[in-house]
Amino acid sequence: MGDVGIPRKIDDIPELKEKLIEAFDAKSHDHKAIARYSLLLAAHVLDLTGIQRDSAIEECFTVSEKWQEGKAKFQEARDVAFKMHRLAREENDPVRVKALRVMGQVAATPHVKRHALIASDYAIKLINLLHPKNLDEVRKEREVQIELMRSV
Repeated sequence: MGDVGIPRKIDDIPELKEKLIEAFDAKSHDHKAIARYSLLLAAHVLDLTGIQRDSAIEECFTVSEKWQEGKAKFQEARDVAFKMHRLAREENDPVRVKALRVMGQVAATPHVKRHALIASDYAIKLINLLHPKNLDEVRKEREVQIELMRSV
């Protein structure tokens, strides 16, 4: 994803991140389930932030849903992901930047399922931004992520 990699400088709870990774590993044989998780995470992030689904964000949902139905190719998902990261670089609102980073990783999940975990980390960075140094909020977010992953 070009200049977008694993988020750095993240206030997290390592044992809960490990639980999320374990839940991911249990589902990793089912790429479509991981894509469904990423869409649930995206909807959750939009709810957390109050950000509306504009046409660009809607593309993230659409490309993943089409890919799950066998109606979109990996390259289409990558193209949407690159678009989201470009929009994030152009954005001035830090909350929207983090949300767009999540959306970019969600869009990339059909290409490589590990992007779902990176999206989860960006959601934690968003929580760090909204609630600085508040590990209780981080805990709540990781617990939501674990439950979402287990639900797919």
